[in-house]
Amino acid sequence: MHLRSVKNWLTLLLLAVVLVDIGLVYLYVVPPLADRLAQDKLDSLVKSSDLIKRTVFEEVNRDPLALSVQNVQNLANLVFVYDNTLNARVVIYDVSGPSLSRIVDSRRGQALDPSGYPLILDAAQTGSSQVEQVSIGGSRYAAAAIPVYDYPDPTVAYVVLISAPLTDVNAAVNAVQRQILLAGAIALAFTLVTGYLASYLIARRLKRIERGAVSIAQGDLSAVIRTGARDEIGQLAAAFNTMGQRLRDAFALIAREKENADVLLTDLSEGVIGISAGGVVAIANPAATRLLGVRVARGVELAGALPDELAVALAEVQADGEDRTTVLRHGDLTLEGSVYRTGGETEVRHFVVLRDITEQARLDRARRDFIATASHELKTPLFSLSGFMELIDEGDLDSAQQREFLAIMRQQVDRLTDLSLSLLDLSQVDAGTVGLELGDADVTAVARVVAAEFQPVVVAREVVLTVDGQPGGSAFCDERRLSQVLRALLDNAVKFSPPQGTVEVGVKSGRKMVSVTIADHGPGIPAEELGHIFERFYRGAADGGAKQGTGLGLSIARDMAELMGGSLTAHSPAGGGAQFTLQLPRSETRRA
Repeated sequence: MHLRSVKNWLTLLLLAVVLVDIGLVYLYVVPPLADRLAQDKLDSLVKSSDLIKRTVFEEVNRDPLALSVQNVQNLANLVFVYDNTLNARVVIYDVSGPSLSRIVDSRRGQALDPSGYPLILDAAQTGSSQVEQVSIGGSRYAAAAIPVYDYPDPTVAYVVLISAPLTDVNAAVNAVQRQILLAGAIALAFTLVTGYLASYLIARRLKRIERGAVSIAQGDLSAVIRTGARDEIGQLAAAFNTMGQRLRDAFALIAREKENADVLLTDLSEGVIGISAGGVVAIANPAATRLLGVRVARGVELAGALPDELAVALAEVQADGEDRTTVLRHGDLTLEGSVYRTGGETEVRHFVVLRDITEQARLDRARRDFIATASHELKTPLFSLSGFMELIDEGDLDSAQQREFLAIMRQQVDRLTDLSLSLLDLSQVDAGTVGLELGDADVTAVARVVAAEFQPVVVAREVVLTVDGQPGGSAFCDERRLSQVLRALLDNAVKFSPPQGTVEVGVKSGRKMVSVTIADHGPGIPAEELGHIFERFYRGAADGGAKQGTGLGLSIARDMAELMGGSLTAHSPAGGGAQFTLQLPRSETRRA
């Protein structure tokens, strides 16, 4: 049997389902039936136990001294009656002595080992009737042990044992079991035949769809598949027919517009302009209109479509056939324009591709500014250190001057250290190797420690620095990196605060985040610069750049905040000043 065939594995699946169903029916019916019939047998013994107990009690206590021969004969007659009524063996044991003594037995000629019925001793010891199933010699019996007291002594003197074989129960269960297995075999045979026929019909319809699909794949778009019944397979065939029709329509459309579609890429962000041999626009995509800021459409004169630099480049390409690329400023944008020739004798002889490189040009300018700034930041402390070292080396300085020079040298070394650390952080962020030691940190306490570091600076600049926040605002972050971010923000706030100005640090703990707000009352951030202050190398134009650093502090601060699962935002109120807000996840929120 080839299992990859649909009809075969579907038939096997149906057979497996039927087998499972038969097994479930068997488990649901046969074991519970056997237990229920056995329990009915036990219940029958229980219902008869009271009558047996009463009649035996009256007979054994008829003579208060001892059982007479007549009493024993009467008991034998009783047990025979109960045997016939219950179809069960009835035995009366004397349990008053050290060992069991059988008094009467309804089937005396048959062997009976009382050790196989532990419930006899249980009834004698507990004084209550015992009913249970026992297994003797591989056969199961429903047994009941009924205690009988010796009047007036309240102790158990006799036990009546009733033992009924469960052969009728087994016969009934076997009959039901045979019926289930027979019905299961019939169901399997029926399922095999009907399942194979149904699977064959389904497979034949699928094969028909496969042949039609192969024809379409080989290029025969006229192939039509017969749908047949409107079921899922019929719907699949109809979908293939619809696909074939749409493919025919699409190929017809492509054949009509192939020449223009080869050069018109409307989904590109680059602007594409096709220019005919006559020097007019033959085709242009929407991006070209967006980048040039004028409507570029078919038939537009070249002079009205291209900036002067691109018009000159096009003329040169038309003259010598060499492709050219030029960079030009067009309004607020920086564009890169490339002029190419096309092969063949199509309507479009040349095309111009425009790319918006404004951001790339800005980044290049920022990098150049950074290199210049970094060079200046390095040159100034190095020259200063070199000069002071020469003065100290000459040995003509007194101790006070040496201490003063050493203090200045230490400041210059600190400048170099800050710059090198900023560059190191920047490289680690880019490489994704920033190491974080996350844990619970008291943000208010950290803010007060960092603020204390700025006391000499704020005193010198006559700036008031306040920290407002209740202890206990715990965030899940790297405490060292948190301190680094707060230093960058405080340094920026103090730097731009005027004398007698105020820098306010506020810590608030929300339901999910802990917020730190650092606000100053300086000149603020111009609206056109607010969207760029977190960009790398961006230093702004405040005070002509005199107070600007390398343009890395705020960028690194935001990167660190985001690495710790938080955020850093900036706001400049209309009345002046700047406000930076750092948000970090609360400890409970991050650990949940």
